[in-house]
Order: sequence, then C-alpha cells, then structure tokens
Amino acid sequence: MGTRSEGGAYTTPTEWKLWNQTKLSQSQFERLTAERLDAESKRLRDDVGTRVTSSRREVSQQFSTRIRDLQYWSTNLESKTAEVGSEIDALLQCQSQLQRMHHACGDPIAVVEQCLQLRERRSHVDRCLDEVQSSLHDELRTLRQGEMVLGRTVIEANEQIRLLRSAKFQLDRDLADKSKASEIDSTTAGLADSVVGDGRTPRLLSDLVHSSQINATVHFPWSTPGADLGGNDRNAGAITKANRQTTPTEWQSFTERNVQEASEQVHRSLQLRVTAMAVMQDIIRDTRSHANQVDQLFHDVIDRTKKALGALKSEHSAVCQQIQETEETASGLRAAIAAQDAPLGSAIQQLARRTARPNVEFCRDGVQDCLETRVDVVRTSLRQLQEKLSQAEASLRRLRQSKFGLEQEIAVKEATLRIDADHCMNALRRNMVLPQP
Repeated sequence: MGTRSEGGAYTTPTEWKLWNQTKLSQSQFERLTAERLDAESKRLRDDVGTRVTSSRREVSQQFSTRIRDLQYWSTNLESKTAEVGSEIDALLQCQSQLQRMHHACGDPIAVVEQCLQLRERRSHVDRCLDEVQSSLHDELRTLRQGEMVLGRTVIEANEQIRLLRSAKFQLDRDLADKSKASEIDSTTAGLADSVVGDGRTPRLLSDLVHSSQINATVHFPWSTPGADLGGNDRNAGAITKANRQTTPTEWQSFTERNVQEASEQVHRSLQLRVTAMAVMQDIIRDTRSHANQVDQLFHDVIDRTKKALGALKSEHSAVCQQIQETEETASGLRAAIAAQDAPLGSAIQQLARRTARPNVEFCRDGVQDCLETRVDVVRTSLRQLQEKLSQAEASLRRLRQSKFGLEQEIAVKEATLRIDADHCMNALRRNMVLPQP
C-alpha cells in the first residue's frame, strides 16, 4: 500500500505521474485552444473589418448610383411638369377663345332669326320662298351647327384640362417624393458609422427612428416575424409595416408611367388645340361666306324690288293719266250724244209735219227720202256714240281697278322694301357681329 497523503490515502508513484501528465495535457489543450481562438478571433476581426469596409464602400457606391438616378428622374419630372404646365396654360387660352366664340354665336343667330321673323310679315305675292329666304335658313343652320360644335369642343377642352391637371398632380407628387428621397439619401450617405447618443450600439430600427417618421407603405426585411439576427430576436420593438417595399424596377416603372401618361395627355391636348383652331377657322370662314352671300342676295332682291316698285309707280302714273284722258273722252261722247238730240228731234218733227200733206201731195219725194236718211244717220251715230261711251265707261272702270291693284302692289313692294332694306339690312345685318376667336 502507498503512503497515506495528508488528509487522505497515499497515492502511488504511478498515480502521481499519471495525475501530473493529465493536468499538463489539460493545460496544454486549453492553452492551444486559446491560442487557436486568439488566432481565429484576429482573423475574424480582420475579416469583419474588411467586409465592413467593403460593404461601406458598396453602400456608398449604391448611394451615389441611387442619388444619380433620383437626380436624373427628378430632372425628367421637372421638365415634363413644366411642359404639362405650359400645355395647361395654352389649352386654357384656347378654351377661353372657344368660349368667347361660342358666346359670340348668339348675336348672329338672333339677327338671322329676327330677319326670318320680319320676312314672314311680307304679304301677297312678295311672301315667297326666294333665294334670300333659303340662304337665311342655310345661314341659321350653319351658325347653329357651329355653336353646337364649339360647345362640344369646350366640353372636350374642359375634360382635357382635367386630365392634364391630374397628370401634373401625379408628376408633382412623384417629384416631391423623389426630392425628399434624394435629400434623405444625400444626408444618409454622409453619415459615419456611429453609436446611439447613450453610447450603446443601435440594433433595432426603433432605436433610431420613430414609427411616425417612416413611410407606412414600406416593409423592412428585418421586421419579418421570426427573423433571428445574431442569435437574438431582432424584431423585438421593431416597426412593423403593412405593405412591402417596391423594387427598383417597379420604382422606375412608376415614374416612367407618370411621364408617359403626361406625354400622352400633352399630345392629346396638342391635337385638341389643333382641332379647335381648325374648327374655329372653319366656322369663321363658313359664317362669313354665308353672311356675304346673304347680304349680296339681299342687295339683289332689294334692287329687284326697287325696279319693280319703280315700274309699278310709272305704270300707276300712266294709268292715272289714262283715266283722266278716258274720263275726258267719256265726257266728250256724252256731249256728242247730247248734241244729236236736236238734229234727231228736228228731223222727226219735219217728217211728222209732212205727214199732214193732203191727197196726192203726200208723196215720197226727195225731201222725204232725205229726211228719213237723216234720221237714220243720226240714229246710227247715236248708237255708235253710245257704244263708244259704254266702252269708255267700261275701260274707265277697268283702269280704276288697275289703279287700285297697282296701289296695292306698290304698298306691298314698299312694305317689302321696309322689311328687307330698312329693318333687315340697315338695322340688323349692318350691325351684326360674326363669331371671332
């Protein structure tokens, strides 16, 4: 048996040697393990420093690229916004011209309608569907069609202005977002690696940013439930988001769609303005053409009516003169008829006295023949005079009827002239203002 050790049994030399070797081996193992850990830790620190520096450089490059992209699209948005704003101003000016011209159609329409109403007052043969009447209806139809087209174009312009303003609103909002994002990224890119103000390392987003400061539509990858970063639940107290983040492709497509939509609306607005200008020019040309045509036809009809009125007045004067002459002729015939009463009575009296001759003296001598011939001649003359007197009186009646008819026609023509020349031309059409842009 071995010698008893202090406080216990004695160990043998073999046990003593084994014990010392075991302790030495354990110490050497722990020392080698610590040396390997030190070497691995040094390599890890060097590797982490390299990776952090590399990631920092990559982050800086991505920040630069991102800021350039933001500046590029911001420039495009600013240019397109200015283009849309200029187009809105141009379309508003065009709309104002359309509205003024649409309002200006009311005056000539009222004038043409009054002319048609006045010409309905024409009477007798002058109330005819002449070329002036047809042209007035054509002019009224042209003006109303122009007014309808202008009204429809004004409505289209209103809708296009609304679409342009909507596109500009989208551009302004996108530009404001990009300006804010550029400001944030420019400021963020200059931040150095640091710690929170209290000296601890920030590990959660909530350590740096309050939830009210973050876009509610953003989703952060590290806020996914169940994610374990560094062996701990990094989502404890993190800011949760309802929606996901957009991808760079979606981000670029969104702005491209806004720019494309704005370009399409500007193109449509340009087409609408070209169409509106063409419509206004066509309406001006058509209304002026019809107005000139109607005015010329009015002048022609007025000249024709004046000539007819002059001919009627000349004929009226001639008829009046003829009536006076026929009355004188009838008076002369009556006097001639009255003048034949004495010769006829004398001849008849002579024949009556000669019937008192006695016996054989009552013979048909030359005196008897002459007296009978004289009676026949006077009676024939009286009959002819009576016939001429009847004809003269009949002619006089017809002349008076013709005079009355001429006076009626003259009154009709004078009324027509007052309507066409005084009311329609001088009072209305001379002061008519045609549509102007």
